[in-house]
Amino acid sequence: MDLKKHISDYFSHIDGKNYQALEAQLDAKHSFTNSITPAPLGAKEHVGMIQNLTGALTGGHTIDVIVTDGHEWVSARGRYKGKHTGEFMGVAATGKSVEFSWIDMQRVVNGKIVEEYMELNPGAIMQQIGAAPVRA
Repeated sequence: MDLKKHISDYFSHIDGKNYQALEAQLDAKHSFTNSITPAPLGAKEHVGMIQNLTGALTGGHTIDVIVTDGHEWVSARGRYKGKHTGEFMGVAATGKSVEFSWIDMQRVVNGKIVEEYMELNPGAIMQQIGAAPVRA
């Protein structure tokens, strides 16, 4: 399996709001650990979270770097750039621009994402939409 294509397709599915294709990439025992929810999410909850986020932020991902071990693990680092067009973490749409970096790490077995770890800074997003003070 081409892990670099796999992760590129994953973010293309998110940006294209192709949730069925996205869910097809997730294993039935998928576990998504991230910096927004207090506990890991299963496949259905993860797709639901993505649907909420793509309803709140309209834009797209740019992948800067993809690294793989050639077997099961693939990681990507990139940026998201868009606008705040819907409710995000309790904040109504502001129309403000947002841009933030992210890192995603996936373990892929038999073509399905079994484990996924994503890091991003939701506080930075809150600052950009005017819902949190900007640190000096």
